[in-house]
Amino acid sequence: MLVIRKRQLDSLEDAAIRAFEDRTYAHLMNYFPGHCEIVGEEQMRRIIQHGWMKAKSYELTAECCVRSYIEFMCLLGSGFDTDPLLPWAAEILNEKIAADQVERGDRLYDRAWEYIRNVVPDYRDASGKPITARFAEELRRLRRESDQPLAANELSRFHTQLVARLQQVFPAKCHCVGDDRLKSLAAKAIETAKRHGITGARGITLVTVFMFVLGSSFDNDLLLPWASATLSDSTLTEQKKKVDRLFKEGVGVLRRWWNVPHEQEV
Repeated sequence: MLVIRKRQLDSLEDAAIRAFEDRTYAHLMNYFPGHCEIVGEEQMRRIIQHGWMKAKSYELTAECCVRSYIEFMCLLGSGFDTDPLLPWAAEILNEKIAADQVERGDRLYDRAWEYIRNVVPDYRDASGKPITARFAEELRRLRRESDQPLAANELSRFHTQLVARLQQVFPAKCHCVGDDRLKSLAAKAIETAKRHGITGARGITLVTVFMFVLGSSFDNDLLLPWASATLSDSTLTEQKKKVDRLFKEGVGVLRRWWNVPHEQEV
């Protein structure tokens, strides 16, 4: 009679986990090579483990569902499940009684790609050619803005300007998410920036753009380790230096993702 002891079961489970991790990492290397290059294999494996646990919390345990969840972390940000701009994600993920996991996984897949198709016009023209070089001028303009703290009576006007700026630069996504959610995100961005000691126009705008483009939880996203490292760096006591570092790190990543040519200095 064959007896499998707990230690052996644990070893088998560990081997299965590692095998899944290996398969998923190979998959991400194929479909998200830029992400893998930017964060490195060790961090990418942490992201896979985190995604697995997050998917499990929504009772998604089938390999196809878990892998799709991790893919959408890469596409929409690790916190896409609670992002206020993506309410449909939370709605689908939390429908545990109404639908089984594969059905929910399929619905999430369809809805996410519908959303992605709607926002693509901000980044590519009808032929699929990148149009992201136009962001270079906006980045140059942002770099020159003030780090002087905004007074309390200036915040309402500045909030309105933030919303208008996003609508001008990212019209497709702004139309897709709607005015109310856009305004809520801008308000949340002002508070998030303040929590990190950033109160000037340049820094707040930068935080808003990162939350809008990379996900509302960009400041603690495992896919964006540069963000949390910069914002929590105790040596960056001056706001200007902190914003300069955040700008340099974040814009470097966005330039690669947006295909902004290196010769277009920002």
